[in-house]
Amino acid sequence: MKPSQSLFMVFLLPILMVVLPILLLLGLATQVFKEQSLQNYQLQSDDLDTLVQMATFDRQLGDLHQRMTEVFSRAEATNLGAMQRYSEYGLINQELSRIGESIDQLASSPLIFDLSQESADTLQRAFHEYRRFVSMANESATLNQGDPGFYLQAAQRHFTTFSLFSQQIFEALTQRASDRHRESYADLTQSRNSTLWMGLGLFALLISAAFLAAWRINQRLMTVGDAILALSDSRQELPDLHGVERLSQQHSGPLQRIALSLLSFRETEQQRRDAEQQVHQLAYYDTLTDLPNWRLMKEHLQHSLETNSQTDTFGALVYVDVDEFKRINDGIGHLAGDNLLKQMAQRLKELEQQGCTIGRLSGDEFVVIIDGLDSDKLKAAEKAEFFAQQINHSLTQSYCLDGQHQYLNVSQGLVLFKGVDDSVDQLFQYANSAVHLAKRDGQNNIRFYDPAVQAQLESRTELERDLRLAIEREEFVLVYQMQVDSQGRAIGAEALIRWQHATRGFVSPGTFIPLAEETGLIVPIGTWVLHAACEQLVMWQAAAHTKDLVLAVNVSAKQFQQPNFVDEVANALELSGASPHKLKLELTESTVIGKVEDTIARMHQLKALGISFAMDDFGTGYSSLQYLKRLPLDQIKIDQSFVRDLHQDEDDMAIVETIIAMGRSLGLNVIAEGVETMEHWRYLNEHQCHAYQGYYFCKPVAAEEMAKHCLAPPPVLS
Repeated sequence: MKPSQSLFMVFLLPILMVVLPILLLLGLATQVFKEQSLQNYQLQSDDLDTLVQMATFDRQLGDLHQRMTEVFSRAEATNLGAMQRYSEYGLINQELSRIGESIDQLASSPLIFDLSQESADTLQRAFHEYRRFVSMANESATLNQGDPGFYLQAAQRHFTTFSLFSQQIFEALTQRASDRHRESYADLTQSRNSTLWMGLGLFALLISAAFLAAWRINQRLMTVGDAILALSDSRQELPDLHGVERLSQQHSGPLQRIALSLLSFRETEQQRRDAEQQVHQLAYYDTLTDLPNWRLMKEHLQHSLETNSQTDTFGALVYVDVDEFKRINDGIGHLAGDNLLKQMAQRLKELEQQGCTIGRLSGDEFVVIIDGLDSDKLKAAEKAEFFAQQINHSLTQSYCLDGQHQYLNVSQGLVLFKGVDDSVDQLFQYANSAVHLAKRDGQNNIRFYDPAVQAQLESRTELERDLRLAIEREEFVLVYQMQVDSQGRAIGAEALIRWQHATRGFVSPGTFIPLAEETGLIVPIGTWVLHAACEQLVMWQAAAHTKDLVLAVNVSAKQFQQPNFVDEVANALELSGASPHKLKLELTESTVIGKVEDTIARMHQLKALGISFAMDDFGTGYSSLQYLKRLPLDQIKIDQSFVRDLHQDEDDMAIVETIIAMGRSLGLNVIAEGVETMEHWRYLNEHQCHAYQGYYFCKPVAAEEMAKHCLAPPPVLS
């Protein structure tokens, strides 16, 4: 028998264990029901025949008795001749004999016997008495011996008795037949129920046995099936097949042959995979460092091009070349040089991060593919350059070879990619060209292939270096923009920082502030601004026309979240002697987002010193409204973007009116920045804005010129 046929029989066995016994049980039950039903039918049929016979002979006997009476009546009137009388009496005797046979047959029926044997005997005796007197009357009339009338009257009495007794027996037989039918039906029902329950029990037993057999068969088949699926999936590791080994040891026949075949196939598949792995390793990996080689890196780069195109982000290809490796290799020997390359590969692996693939092209050339840097090209270039700096730092550390320390330098070429516009070969060529540019400028250099990106990075690096020097040299100055009330009178000013570069002149805050935020230099810059502002407050307090000015200082989120910020503010006030009631800190919504409870607690600490707070650029963020009522603010500042087109943009009008109404309902002072025209001032004043700031009143100026503006008469709102 073939293994497939054996497996078919294995599947068929549980079915046969249930189906065949059930079919046999159904057949037996059907036969039993059939026999019992036939017996019940036969019983009912016999009882019905008995009742029919009882009713029939009763009617026949009545007809015969009437006929006999008529015959005797005619005989007395001599209407009949002797032969006719003899013939009629003979027919009567024959009919009586036939009826007597029916009564004897009826008396022996099961229904009569079931009712009462005495009833059957009594019925027979009553008929025989009637028949005897009829015969005696017949003989008397035929032979002219005696009076036939006497015998006929006796026969009439026995006929009446027989009829009454027959009627009683008929009614009793009818009731007994009904009882016998009911009992027979009850027995049939009980037999059916007994057979049904016995069948259900046997069926449950068979099902349990079949389930157990199916479970055992299923366990074995699952073991075989799981092994087949595991062996057929080349992406998974080969299974141990312990269960299959047990099957091969515990069973014989087809199942054992299948198990042995699977074990043999596993061994063959393991050998094939080992050989395939060796071929793949030789084809796609460097034999010295176990890094992906040129061929595999090309495939990775093609995949990266497609991935970054889908995610709309930039990736980078970094080409790493060791400077003067031939000299190092010749100096320490090729074996030591190979060891050096292995150590370099290990250091590169330690730098490997998510979305980063490292490979060796040939000799002393390595390549790194970085995915998903950023959607912005400049930011992606910054991240790629930072990673290249990490590579440079790691690879230029000392190497220990044969107990001696060796050092080397590397040059790196970077090229950014985003879509599939450039081919893989072109990108490798670009990165290689960037390496040559780096080598031309010396050693340990990093160069981008894109001149514009390279120029931007160099400019940013130079700006960051100059910014750090500016902090040390205190090249920053503060200018002040006046803030006025509804009458145009000066009530304060906002301190604005400017960078007076030694060679570039004044550098716009829009250029260096984002860089300072990104690099963390905004914290020392903010500290300088805070101390300079407090010193200016002290100088203003010495003059009558400036002593009431409140000075607003912008505080970045990073600076405000410093743990020692409250102490820093208190220290600046104490060192300068400035009044904390004249100092106002302007916070942006980004300061509040995040650690809300810590921010509120810190604000309350500063409020306790007497410092006031303003929410800067109100309306441009997303979180102010839910925290506004909880923050201990004194003022909200309408952003200039809503004021610029106030006189012609209905949406800006609605926003400004809403902010003013909200500030009034919360008891907050409202100041509008960016007021540049009389129309701006008039509209805001009509809607009860509290204070104003903008070029219409004063541009950002030095402290001395700010003091002069305070002496000048305020503008008039016409």
